[in-house]
Amino acid sequence: MRWKLATAFASLIGLSTAQLARYVAPSDSSVSFSLNIPSSTASSGSGAIFFQVRGPASGKQWIALGIGSRMAGAHIFVVYADGSGNVTVSARAGQGHFEPEFTSDATITVLDGSGIVGGSLIANVRCDNCLSLAELSVTNTRSSWIWADKDGSALDSSDVEANIQQHDRTGVFTFDLTAAAGGDSVNPFVESVQSSTSAAATGTGTRTSSGGSAPTSTGGNGNGDGNQNVGSGSSDGSTSEASSMSKMLKIHGILMGLAFAVFFPLGSVIIRLMPGPHKVDAHMAVQFIGFGLSIAGLAYGVMLAQDLRYLKETHAIIGMVVMGGLFFQPIVGLIHHWLFKAKGRRTILAYIHTYWGRGLIILGIINGGLGLQLADNTTGGTIAYSVVAGVLGLAWLAASALYYIRGGSKAVLNAKLEKPLSADGLRE
Repeated sequence: MRWKLATAFASLIGLSTAQLARYVAPSDSSVSFSLNIPSSTASSGSGAIFFQVRGPASGKQWIALGIGSRMAGAHIFVVYADGSGNVTVSARAGQGHFEPEFTSDATITVLDGSGIVGGSLIANVRCDNCLSLAELSVTNTRSSWIWADKDGSALDSSDVEANIQQHDRTGVFTFDLTAAAGGDSVNPFVESVQSSTSAAATGTGTRTSSGGSAPTSTGGNGNGDGNQNVGSGSSDGSTSEASSMSKMLKIHGILMGLAFAVFFPLGSVIIRLMPGPHKVDAHMAVQFIGFGLSIAGLAYGVMLAQDLRYLKETHAIIGMVVMGGLFFQPIVGLIHHWLFKAKGRRTILAYIHTYWGRGLIILGIINGGLGLQLADNTTGGTIAYSVVAGVLGLAWLAASALYYIRGGSKAVLNAKLEKPLSADGLRE
């Protein structure tokens, strides 16, 4: 008897020291997600992790938690009522803007305390292979996760492949996995609410009326025991962090959109069509404004890519290539200008500056579209960018065509040679 009491006491100690990282959805504070990484998993770098999905049972069709920075490629866990007081946890693979598909890749167990408990929809889940499946490192302090939910009547289905409707809210946030490490409980969400600590999580949340399906993942039915000592931790100001990240996304998009869809094409139009002796100065001024905007946009983009783990995304890679190439443009352009003034003719640098610049602008405009897709931007925002980029792009192409129809650089040089020499003996 004493041995059993000692074992039970030791078990409670393990429960009380469980470390929980918790995130509260900023656009719906009734929805929260908690994470625990047992000490044994944290020390070995592999093993099981625990997570909890929690929200109101009334008015929610489903709530989902996903591992990843966006829906495409994410490992998603969709939770919904099964109609008998328990919950269904469906593991699914994110498909971008399509409904996630059920997958049996994740090895999960729905633990005690799960179900419809005290008016809450709760899923306490152990995942034995999530670390390896999602290639998560237990030392990652900025691990990317996504969430989503759908308002409406309960699904009341035990089918892990049940159809789900498009989400009403969705967001991206980060968990500090090192702060979630601690304890070796077999169920850190039961009987630990009073004594466990909560670590900070940050992220963004948005309310949407269209676009994208809800995140969801891995399967199984919860056989809850009605224990209401579920959930833990406290929120820590995630909303302000979410607002900050959302603003950064908007600023990055606006700066880069202005640079590549407006100023760079406009500068190219000016150098081709603007009459008078000051077109080179106007061209340089407009391009330097675009260059400054793109540098500022790059700074925001790098910070976002690091936080959201986007550095390996196609948009981020192309963006860094374009910006790397862009740094040579003003240097080559200025040298070309000086050589033109000195020699009175175009050099090879003129062609490098022209065609290199055209390639960068085209690639930058295309990459802007990829960025909108990556950020899951609204339809209105995508249309606005497409219209502006299309109009300026067509104007740029028309200006280039008209320039060559008029004779191109030879016509310009002939016109300059017909002018009298300036005070310094140069014609340009």
